[in-house]
Amino acid sequence: MDQISTQTQEHPTWVEIKEMMRESRLQMQIQMQETDKRIKELTEQFTSTTGHISEGLIAPATVKIFQKAGFNIDRSYCNLKKKNKLNQLEMEVDCLLLDDTLVIAVEIKTNCRVKDIDKFLRNMAKFKRLFPEYKDKEVLAAVAALHFDHEAAEHAHEQGLLVIRVSENDVFSLDPHSRAELTRF
Repeated sequence: MDQISTQTQEHPTWVEIKEMMRESRLQMQIQMQETDKRIKELTEQFTSTTGHISEGLIAPATVKIFQKAGFNIDRSYCNLKKKNKLNQLEMEVDCLLLDDTLVIAVEIKTNCRVKDIDKFLRNMAKFKRLFPEYKDKEVLAAVAALHFDHEAAEHAHEQGLLVIRVSENDVFSLDPHSRAELTRF
């Protein structure tokens, strides 16, 4: 008589199943963290790229925009960074417009929000400490954007900032409401 061989297949124990599930969960968490990190990196790259595009579109036009509005701007500097290690202050200015008596610091955004304006105002409060070469000049501030979130432009006006936005004919211009009460820094 032929012998029939029977193989017994061992089933994992409950403890082994729980350990496999824990390891699987751990691997999934690691993968999710790596995915989150990569998404954050890509988002930062995208935001930085769109910021550079906005600056590239708006910055070259700022001198003409302000000249057309009656300012005697005759020179500009872009992407200025200043650090004062002693006071632990630092600031970046997207565009700085000048004439003999006036300085206008311009913050350029793709999408400007109220919190962006508030951050810009905090930076402007330290402007003359970081740029003492302009201490004897009148200093104004402007914010320019491709798009202003709800209430952002109004908030900028209330804070005494000049506002540059896209007008009806798709060109950048100084918002006519910008001349009300300007804040001097």
